[in-house]
Amino acid sequence: MKNNKRKISGFVFLFSFLINIQGQTVFTDHIFGENIKTVELFPEDNRLGEPILFLNKINPLILKFDELDSDYQHYAYTLIHCDAQWQMSDLSPNEYLDGYTEAYIEDYQFSQNTKVPYIHYSLQIPNNNIQIRLSGNYILKIYAENDAEIPIITKKFYVVNPLCSIGGSIIASSNPEVRNLIQEISFKVNISALNSRFPSREIITQIQQNGRYDNQINQLEPLSIKDGILDFDLQKENVFLGLNTFRFFDFSNLSYNSEYVYAINRTGNIDEIELLLSKSRANKPYKNEPTQFGKFYIETKNYKEVDTEGEYALIHFLFSSENPISNGELYLLGSFDLWSMSQKLNYDYTSHVYHTKVLLKQGYYSYMYALKKKGENTVDVASLEGSFFPTPNNYFIRIYYRAPGTTFDQLVGYQELKNYDEQSIQ
Repeated sequence: MKNNKRKISGFVFLFSFLINIQGQTVFTDHIFGENIKTVELFPEDNRLGEPILFLNKINPLILKFDELDSDYQHYAYTLIHCDAQWQMSDLSPNEYLDGYTEAYIEDYQFSQNTKVPYIHYSLQIPNNNIQIRLSGNYILKIYAENDAEIPIITKKFYVVNPLCSIGGSIIASSNPEVRNLIQEISFKVNISALNSRFPSREIITQIQQNGRYDNQINQLEPLSIKDGILDFDLQKENVFLGLNTFRFFDFSNLSYNSEYVYAINRTGNIDEIELLLSKSRANKPYKNEPTQFGKFYIETKNYKEVDTEGEYALIHFLFSSENPISNGELYLLGSFDLWSMSQKLNYDYTSHVYHTKVLLKQGYYSYMYALKKKGENTVDVASLEGSFFPTPNNYFIRIYYRAPGTTFDQLVGYQELKNYDEQSIQ
């Protein structure tokens, strides 16, 4: 019965997804199985790091996820090479992979003494079974054995062959009307090593803010091209709202209420945690608080083995609003659901509060509130959280190159820019 439910929900999602993009398959980060939780993909040496691999360098990515169940499932995986816009490349797997084109996840552990039973799965990429030959965008697809058409997880990651160099900084906007709200990403790219004759046709430049894809700049054109240097000092096209520091809470220790935790109830079959009532920060002064840029970090101070002894709890999110918001629907924004904004808050007319509850694993979480408006792809965060130039943010610049005579996009440049030092965000 469980497998039938997984197939039905998978088909429903894939069908609606294909209609929305008019028949062109564009991959996204997505958790398809309702029992799949706490999906992470990170470098082996940094659990909060970005899912980036560099060709010919040894620092693999680690996938971790839980399935809420007491029975082990046989899961397989494959890697899909994509173009810069996350459509499947015109390449066969044998052209971008060495070894096998699919393999099984063999590393799994059962949870120990937890109220909510689960199996913890982990995987290293690349590994002895599958190695990567080409740079570019990749999808890691996880699926049940003999059921490759119905994924339980699709997760993006990047493989870089650094053939060009990028230098830049985050500066205030030259427009005095918005300079307190906006962050401008000013940078230059040296593409001399590519010997590109037609950079405007062969090169794609993207900028991403933190982990979000909804507000990503996808095809930025340079201000000028001279002597192999692309100059992106544009002032208008390469700007982002600075927004605010991410809200956060920590329930790595279930013995006491930490900051922003109002109450912990451990009397039921599932622990429940109520967060302090959130309010809009749009018209409040900027406050520099610790931030993890929408990420989460799994940790338990109650036990030793976080992967298998960490407890799941229902987290109650509460947002105060005198009246229901008329111009959009309220969602949580963060990496706990792969930035998919799957968690909608509903309004209670009696308490004048938006509310939702989310099952999460013990640890530290950061998030924001966002408005989804009809007909708009980019969500509105600033009207709830405010926007300030000093806000710490991470920006990721990616340079893609489609060489003459080829049909796929290489990822030839990657640079992270930040406007803070590590101690200032602790």
